[in-house]
Amino acid sequence: MLNTLVLQAEQERGVTQPELVRQLLSLNVHQIELRREYQSGQLAELRALNDLRLRHRLVYFYSIPDDLFVDGQVNPQLIQYVAEAAAMGASYLKMTLGDFENTTDFTADQVLRWLPENMHLNIENDQTVTNTAPDKLTAFFQTFTASPNKVGFVNDLGNWVFTQRDTFAMTRKLLPFTRFVHLKNYRLDAHQVPQTVAFDQGELNIEELLHQFSPELPVALEYPTTLTALQHDIATLTSKEDVD
Repeated sequence: MLNTLVLQAEQERGVTQPELVRQLLSLNVHQIELRREYQSGQLAELRALNDLRLRHRLVYFYSIPDDLFVDGQVNPQLIQYVAEAAAMGASYLKMTLGDFENTTDFTADQVLRWLPENMHLNIENDQTVTNTAPDKLTAFFQTFTASPNKVGFVNDLGNWVFTQRDTFAMTRKLLPFTRFVHLKNYRLDAHQVPQTVAFDQGELNIEELLHQFSPELPVALEYPTTLTALQHDIATLTSKEDVD
């Protein structure tokens, strides 16, 4: 799977998200994660993305830079996000958790009632301490034990370093809830500040980490790069899977 962040430079010079998808199609990838912050907000754009999905039999994941819980309540914007995903034909939403610890009398239905039958919600660890607290994440996912396939976890392997948490320990702890993986790496600069890099170029032992996951899980490349470099990265990742 490819997140449209891989073509960040193109987006920054004004290329629309439908055009980013068209460029990624040249790599023969059929699972694409769209970014809400790359959208124009126009219905015509959502329809264009849906047309591409239908024409090329794509599976869309929809990344939303917002918390599921705001002021101790389910974010009222969730309804809008679900409507946008439905307009594009996206099967998966992705958000961050927010202040779940401040909820009272929370039940799974408060989230599930907004999700269409064919749509799933995933929560990601971002680069903040509060949204990556493992006990809070675990408590939230355990609320959905009766419907584990509707709500799950996105493990962003390159984000744990920003919260000073151990990537391997967090991967093991949250593995039962993990539904897909964001694959990227990091390097420390001269000031010991982590910088995101391609999955095979950084400090993390990505091959060992990937062995923790079921081969059934979708894996998304998510770091700024180019189409040419992506061809190399996809070939590298595929060769590792073939060896395994």
